[in-house]
Amino acid sequence: MEQMGNNTEIVDLKPKQSDFRTEVLQGLLRDPKETHPKFLYDERGSGLFDQITGLEEYYPTRAEIEILKIQGESIAEYLGENSLFVELGGGNGTKGSILLRSIRSPRGYLLVDISMDALKLAVRNISSEHPGLEVKGICADYTDYDVMANLGVSGKKSIVFLGSTIGNMEPEEARRFVANCRKVMAAGDTITIGVDLKKDIGKLEKAYNDSRGITAEFNENLIERINRIFGCSIGKSDFIHRAFYNQQEGRIEMHLESTRNQTLKLDGVSVKFRKGETIHTENSYKYSVEDFSSMLEEAGLREVVHWTDSGANFALFSAKA
Repeated sequence: MEQMGNNTEIVDLKPKQSDFRTEVLQGLLRDPKETHPKFLYDERGSGLFDQITGLEEYYPTRAEIEILKIQGESIAEYLGENSLFVELGGGNGTKGSILLRSIRSPRGYLLVDISMDALKLAVRNISSEHPGLEVKGICADYTDYDVMANLGVSGKKSIVFLGSTIGNMEPEEARRFVANCRKVMAAGDTITIGVDLKKDIGKLEKAYNDSRGITAEFNENLIERINRIFGCSIGKSDFIHRAFYNQQEGRIEMHLESTRNQTLKLDGVSVKFRKGETIHTENSYKYSVEDFSSMLEEAGLREVVHWTDSGANFALFSAKA
């Protein structure tokens, strides 16, 4: 346990960290080739993503902040008073802090994140903006039900999962995540989840193919990371960014496409690529209001409500146990 100041502390549950070398190599030996989206977020990748959130074409962050600012009072009324605010994977805590301004008499703020660096930053930011509020950070994997079930949270709580991270989960994984959250909720507890909505395909694809090429740089940074970790010398032009909407699956797909026939040597293993073959690096599922509401109801949640931004691009869904 680490005390960071008055009313603040961080507990490290020492979550299992990903093995980049092993997991990436396994993914590249699959057919089709794929890597987990978490590997896009090293220090440089996270910095590039921060730039993406400010781009004109990338609407989700802007839309969600609009909801939090304009609909904050309505959301707070739904969540009720005297609850412990539990934020999962809140990054630097900026968006959670916006909502917290509207919350009535919160008992405290609990942040759960697998990244200790992100957690320390969020705890520092939240405690600075809300002096006197008890703020606790727990370094843990919030997708692990056993971890969530043993956090020792008593009394009424409001679980908040902002951003559109649930869209990066496969649908079955998302359903399991929601069901596991429901299992740790007592009667009257609430959960609030950020969801990117289905919309015009052109708008969706522009958000992942911005005119400044920052999203391409973010995706292609995975190749730089492979070069660094495996000691390779893959050229900048050997793989290029591809992002498109798969209408049948209801998701944006990001890929790195091989521009030529080539063989990578990774820890002594030969990984062959045909020209045009891709590494599938990320999915971002988009939901209709009806589909996501059904997912919450199937998990045993009730009184499902939602708020959207003025362009109906993004939604915050809330439901009760």
